[in-house]
Amino acid sequence: MKKGILYTVGSVIILILCFVAFILPSSLGRGTQSQMPVFGKYNKKQIRYDNKVLQNAVQYYGQMYQYYGMEITPEIHYNIYKEAFNQAALATAYEDYAEKAGVQIPENAVNRQLRTYYQDENGKFSEKLYRQADPSTVKNQRQDIEDSLMRSAFYNDNFGSKEDVFGKDAFYGTKVSDAEVTFLQNYGKDLRAFSLASFDKSNYPEEEKAKYAAANKAKFAKYDMSVITVEDEATANKVLARLNNKELTFTDAVTEYSEKNYSNTEGKVNSSYQYQIENNLENKDDLAKLSALANGELSSVIKTRYGYSIFQKDGEIEQADLESDTIKRAVSSYITAYETTMIEDYFTAKAKELISIAKAGDFEKACTETGATFVEVPAFPLNYGNVSVTQTVDTSLAGLSSADKNENFLKTAFSLKENELSEPLVLNNTVAVLKLTAIETHEANEDDIPSINTDIEDYDSSSAESAILSSSKFEDNFTSIYFSQVASN
Repeated sequence: MKKGILYTVGSVIILILCFVAFILPSSLGRGTQSQMPVFGKYNKKQIRYDNKVLQNAVQYYGQMYQYYGMEITPEIHYNIYKEAFNQAALATAYEDYAEKAGVQIPENAVNRQLRTYYQDENGKFSEKLYRQADPSTVKNQRQDIEDSLMRSAFYNDNFGSKEDVFGKDAFYGTKVSDAEVTFLQNYGKDLRAFSLASFDKSNYPEEEKAKYAAANKAKFAKYDMSVITVEDEATANKVLARLNNKELTFTDAVTEYSEKNYSNTEGKVNSSYQYQIENNLENKDDLAKLSALANGELSSVIKTRYGYSIFQKDGEIEQADLESDTIKRAVSSYITAYETTMIEDYFTAKAKELISIAKAGDFEKACTETGATFVEVPAFPLNYGNVSVTQTVDTSLAGLSSADKNENFLKTAFSLKENELSEPLVLNNTVAVLKLTAIETHEANEDDIPSINTDIEDYDSSSAESAILSSSKFEDNFTSIYFSQVASN
């Protein structure tokens, strides 16, 4: 979905006037006010399930998902309500700020909008329809309009009105200075183009993995054990005593006491390679106690990462068969998870070999000889985070995933001289080498100014959104209330 539709603060103003027919299923809509879930508060003002902005946002987002042909799954249902709750929180904050500023909405302003609710077939105000309307309905409509105008007053004062403008300038809101526009026009003036060689760390050679496995064979031995885990040591000691006194069986103890942090429902240890068991022990020396157990023997109470555990040895330790595909996969998973430095060292050495070859000849040929992936990177400016006010680095290219937020990459790239090679760089899942191939200059263009102004307004409103949703005045209980009182209905 488009950013402007779903995530800008300005969408609050749209949503409060957007009454559509889409309704997500929930029995809560028929509840009494006292039963309405309270998702949170802003400055002690409740944000309830029946909040008008929230409900209109739910309808709006739900209709958008359906428009794009997406099924409303439980996950999407949660996301719709979460974003709607955020919009309601922003609206509540706007009202709060407007009230504190002494904003008062004239009755004639409310009347102008109220007239649009009671129009005849020709689009003209019908006094007859207005007089026939239920007074409580009219009262609610007036309140909704007044609340809407309060929010609009705050928004316009801070971010400008899209309607009340003189030329290109809004009557209200923080003005964009010419100096700021000039700065952003020149923000991406200097651009650099590169050749890039990258080694994908997921291509760590099988022979290197085999060497590691041979030197660390014990890590991949498989233990046949069961375990009971409880929160506190006193309970663990109580359970162990009952087991030793034959007051209950291990199976019954699993059912009655165990939180099953490390086991299946029957108490069988899930992750049973030696390194996995060792990683779950608070004191690694306790592994020797487990290894020394006889078949059927219980361990003492052992402190584990999430509680206190009692292990039972069910069978002999199975030594690793390094030729089996199962062990090869286990070794590969272990190295990827726990030995990333070893992988980086290997490919850093390959990158240094590439640099040596490239200095004596051709960069692309050096990539071929060393097995690196070669790409040409189009010119881009120093643009951390790929902000939209200027050109961006293409992070879809091989080796450049998340490069726009890698400070070491950006500092290195913009410190090179033309045709100079960088030292090896770790970029996300790759080790890379850069060669600066060209320096370009982008001249400022007057046609860029409207989009720059829009970007500045978006940054201002999104910054306000972040500030409000991270404020100490904002109480967010959405997730717990949603799953206990909305998703369960």
